[in-house]
Amino acid sequence: MKVLNREVGRKGEEIAAEYLAAKGYEVILRNYSTRFGEIDLICRGKDILVFVEVKAKKGLKFGRPEEMFTRYKLEKVKRMATVYLEGRDVPCRIDMVAVVLDEFNRPVEIKHYQNVT
Repeated sequence: MKVLNREVGRKGEEIAAEYLAAKGYEVILRNYSTRFGEIDLICRGKDILVFVEVKAKKGLKFGRPEEMFTRYKLEKVKRMATVYLEGRDVPCRIDMVAVVLDEFNRPVEIKHYQNVT
């Protein structure tokens, strides 16, 4: 099951990166690791740095991907962003991209939530 979850997660991140690039964001880092965990995507938007958490699910039988983005996960992303920002003085925000995949790992739905803090 974990292998399948990782595959869905990787596919979701790939789709989210393509989606954001098409919307004018520049993906500057993927899977940035800190001692607190990993940030899926770090993007540059117009005059802002965007830390992106991607949540992907295959189908909606067991809920929406957005439901997996908990307050605890948000706090972890904030800590990881703080590590990345050390020594940098740039405006930033945290976004979440929810991706629903069909049985063939094709995107059925993509939702971009900005400034989820």
